[in-house]
Amino acid sequence: PRFIIHVNNKIYDFEGEELAYYKGQFYIKCLEDVVDYIYKDTFVAPVDATVSFNSNSSYKFSYTQEREGKAINSSKLISDINLALKKGEFEVYATFYEISPNVTVSELKSSSYKRAEFSTEYKNSISARKSNIELAVKKINGTILKDGESFSFNKIVGERSEQNGFLKATVIENGKFSEGVGGGVCQVSSTLYNVALLSGLKVTKRYAHSIASSYVEPSFDAMVSYGGSDLEFINSSGGLVFVEGVANGNIIKFTVYGKLSDCTYERVSVITEQTPPSCEEIILDNELLVGERVFVQRAKNGIKSEGYLVVYKNGEKISITKLHSDVYKAVNAQIRVGTKPLE
Repeated sequence: PRFIIHVNNKIYDFEGEELAYYKGQFYIKCLEDVVDYIYKDTFVAPVDATVSFNSNSSYKFSYTQEREGKAINSSKLISDINLALKKGEFEVYATFYEISPNVTVSELKSSSYKRAEFSTEYKNSISARKSNIELAVKKINGTILKDGESFSFNKIVGERSEQNGFLKATVIENGKFSEGVGGGVCQVSSTLYNVALLSGLKVTKRYAHSIASSYVEPSFDAMVSYGGSDLEFINSSGGLVFVEGVANGNIIKFTVYGKLSDCTYERVSVITEQTPPSCEEIILDNELLVGERVFVQRAKNGIKSEGYLVVYKNGEKISITKLHSDVYKAVNAQIRVGTKPLE
């Protein structure tokens, strides 16, 4: 006799030594191994849907469709074979069950809502600073974070070095303005920090500057330095998060897309104390004529401030959280005064 197993369009047949006879009944040798082979031979794995994030495009999201998988019901096939042979029958049909993919297009589309955007202005920056800003934004633009995944500014942007394309521009270091490679990058991290807050993402690392920044309110800046201070946050949205960044010579704007939330967020900066600078610093300059004065650095008050995040649900305030307290140093004005005699 010949025993046939039908699996969709495939046929597996057994005869001769494969089909043994014992005590008046036929049986298939090593039946469990045989069914395991058939299972693997006919198994169709499910295919998850995928998404491509086309940042800075009119059509930001494109998808590939998910596909169901399928597999034979192994235990039922073993039972059906044994029952057929017991009855003297020599043909069975395997049954399948479907295997659902883990990710569907509908699930991905549920993560395509705009959660928040935030922008700062940099149009009056020197060209080197603009170049640094635009390079850093380009590196961040298009970032996709899975639910629970952490973002590190320093990891994404990399070392601020000339080898990596960054230029020398003004930076804040030890409470003073000075020249350094990558100047302007902290405006990018500060802009990103604020959109992370407004998107409801969980910020895990943020450091304040030693001097208050002009592009964001006190307590809402985020200082970064490669190998040191970092900006980090976690995608706590329950779905995918997509980060779009734009730097067009005038503004830096970050937009975060993800699952639709019934919460909105408001930032509140509170200045608790201000300290005026102590004096003007005069720098004598024999390149300038007597009576000429050039401001090198404008005076800035020292500031103590607190940052708060207010959460609204369906338009109703549900919480207010103090994020941190910060102290910013006062900055003395620096003025170059001419000493070159008049001719």
